Formats: sequence, C-alpha cells, structure tokens
Amino acid sequence: MTKPPRASRLLRYYLFRTRRLSRRQLGTLQDWKMRVVFWIGALMVGLVTVGFAWVAEMCAEAFAEMERHSSLWPVLITPLGMLATVFVMRRTGAESQGSGIPQVLVVLKQRYHWLRPTFLSFRVIVMKFALTCMGLLCGASIGREGPSVHMGAAMMYSVGQVGRLHQKYVDNALIVAGGAAGVSAAFNAPLAGIVFAIEELSGSFEQRTSGTLILAIILSGVVVLAIAGHYSFFGHPQGALDITQDWLAIGVTGLVCGLLGGAFSRLLITGSRFLAPYGRKHPYRVVLLCALVLVLLGLVTGGMTYGSGYEQARHLLSGDADGDWSFPLAKMAATLVSYFTGIPGGLFSPSLAAGAGVGNVIGGLFPDSSVVGVTLVAMAAFLAGVIQRPITSFVIVMELTGNRHDILLPLMAGAFVAAAVAKLVWLRPLYDSLAERLQEGEGMALDRARVVSTESGPADERGRGGGQ
Repeated sequence: MTKPPRASRLLRYYLFRTRRLSRRQLGTLQDWKMRVVFWIGALMVGLVTVGFAWVAEMCAEAFAEMERHSSLWPVLITPLGMLATVFVMRRTGAESQGSGIPQVLVVLKQRYHWLRPTFLSFRVIVMKFALTCMGLLCGASIGREGPSVHMGAAMMYSVGQVGRLHQKYVDNALIVAGGAAGVSAAFNAPLAGIVFAIEELSGSFEQRTSGTLILAIILSGVVVLAIAGHYSFFGHPQGALDITQDWLAIGVTGLVCGLLGGAFSRLLITGSRFLAPYGRKHPYRVVLLCALVLVLLGLVTGGMTYGSGYEQARHLLSGDADGDWSFPLAKMAATLVSYFTGIPGGLFSPSLAAGAGVGNVIGGLFPDSSVVGVTLVAMAAFLAGVIQRPITSFVIVMELTGNRHDILLPLMAGAFVAAAVAKLVWLRPLYDSLAERLQEGEGMALDRARVVSTESGPADERGRGGGQ
C-alpha cells in the first residue's frame, strides 16, 4: 500500500492541529445568531430612520409653506395641532412622549428591565414616528434625533426578542447599538453614533459585544448612505479658526454657551417639575398655553422659531446673515414650551440652531476672527452645555459640516469649556436628570408602563427575568 503524498499528509496534519483554533475563530452557532440579529436590526434601523427623516422633512416643509403663505395660519394650526397630538398620545401610548433618550437610559438599568417590553415595543416605534411628524406639522420647535434614538433602540430590542436573544448583556448591547444607530442614521454620521454609545450610554457599554455593536452602527449609516447619498446637513461652511490666535473668541464662546446651555437645562428640568402637578390635572390647558406662547414667539421673530431650526442654522452658517440675540433666546424659549407639552421630539436640532444664533452674535464682536468659524464652535459649545457631553457634541458638528478637521481643535476647546461651565449652573447632565424624573414616576409614561406591565401578567416577568 502506497503512502499518500507528502503534501497531502502535511495538509491533514495542519487541519488536525488547527481545527479547534478555526472553530474558535469562526465562532459558535449562537455567536453567528447574535451577529445576524445585530446586522438585521441595524439595517432595519437605517431604513426606518431614512423613512422618518423623509416624512419629517415633508411635514416641516408643509408647515413652512403654510406659514409663508400667511403668518396668521399658525395661530389656528399650532394650538389645534398640538392639542390633537397630545390627545392621540394619551390615548395610544404616553410612553412615547418627550425626547426618548431618557426612556432608553431608564430601561438600560437592571432595576427597570421590566419596562423594556413597554418602552421598546413596535407600538412605540409607530407612535414615536407619527407623533413627532404631527408635532413638526404644527410648527413645534423639536428635532427628530432624540426620537430616532428611541426608535432605534426599540427596533433593535424587538428584533432581538424575535431572534430569542434573552441574555442580559445581549439585551443591553442591542439597546445601546439601536440608540447609537439611530444617531448615526439621523445625522448620517457613524462616528457620532459610536461616540454617543460610549459617552451617553457608557454605563451599559459591553466590551464583549463592542465589535458587533460598532459594526451595527456603521451598517445603519451605510443604509442611509446607499439611499440618501453622501451629504452633509450644513454643507461645507467656509470659516477657519486658529486656536493660538483666536483663543479669546473661542474661550468667550465656550463661556457664554456654557452659561446659556446650563440655564436652558435648568429651566427645562425645573419648569417640567413646576408644571407637572398642574399638567396631571389639566393637561390640555398646559398644552394650549404652551402652544400660544410658541405662536407668539413665531409672530415676533417672523416664523424663525418654528420647526427644528436646520434652515435657520444653514442661513447663519452661510455668512450672509447678521444675527442678534432675539433669535437664539426665542429659539430656546420655543424649545422649552414645546418640550413642556410632552409631545415627542428631540433637543439636538433646536440646540444646534440656538448655538448658531449665539455664535453669529459673538462672532461679530471679534472682527479679526471668522464669524462662521465662531458660529461652528458655538453650535458644538451650546449643545455640550445643554447635554454636558462634549465629545458627542463636537463630533456631531464636525460630521454635519463636512468633516473639516481644520476646525477640530477649536470645536473641542469650545465644547469642553462649555460643558465645564454648564455644570456650575446645572450639575447633572440633562438626559440623566430627565431619566431620574422618569424613575421617580413624575410623568404619564412611567405610570402607564406600570399598569401595562402589571396587566401583562407574572408569567411574562418570569420569562424576562430568566434571561437577566
């Protein structure tokens, strides 16, 4: 009997020695199941976010067209529209109210894992989508990034439930990945999504699934890129700053934006607490009062305070506009009263618009510095002052303005200064404070969630608890 060729024997020996290593490298069936769930979830988050962005833009444009036709139309449309939005929200699912990021932070805590089926259901995705668009259709000063985070987390979690992934660390990673993918797809900024996952949701960021998580965030951005193409929300504004020469302008911008951002957070939290008892007794009166204030601000500013603020920010970044304090202060007030109504909507876009207004004013005080450059720094600084997440803030502004790395250091400096100054006015980060209020049961969402969770029966809790 002849021996097999030497090459064949060597190949068989190599395969025998590396068989276990190959299996370890390829992963188990459960590992691949988890990856497929993450990938499918990321693709679905990208598709939902693109559709959400398209419908939200249509609603905002419809209101803007109506307001351009007659500035008096909002006197009728805005109050009625906001009342209708709150009515539908209270009848169909109050857990979809507000930004959505506080809900995601709450359900990531082990103590509140029982809230996940309520706060992260397919129904929440549908209602968040519809109600945010209704708010934009009636001119509310809200953004779509916060709702995108909530819908992304809900979509990814729901896909994980369909795929029967019940392990604690996988559930947490799915929620984090979904929320971050929502940011990535909403801004068309994958790096911002990754940073948001680490900075805002870091308490639940798991090293064991970090690679799969990051890939899911990137996949959602690829879906947006494939459908909407490569674009930058604010184009490519021309305006550079030298941190060694323009340090005074950058420092003043960070200081002012930090004070204003911290004051905005303080007013939002304290105002919500002040209105909460009255809002529980007479919710529609509070909505009507806030809507009338929003209309008044719109009439005074010529309609500039309606909507997310993207168009106003683009106009200020063009360098052709001479801003004053009326727009950023009015935009802050419009965003506050819009939030007090409880309708779904985010704070990122209005904060960027208000920051652009502040930067345009401060830039005029430093003739030797670029007004557009100072405006960019102010956008990052004001957002950092509001949410107290400086890295997320300057990365978002950098990616929304064409990834201009020549402005990176000024953006970083302004954001970190503003975040530090904001803590002097309001110590806790905004979304952490809102999540604490939700945990205290001061809003409709948590009260309704307790009822729904009780009605779902102890068997459901045992099933969920087993995987925790």
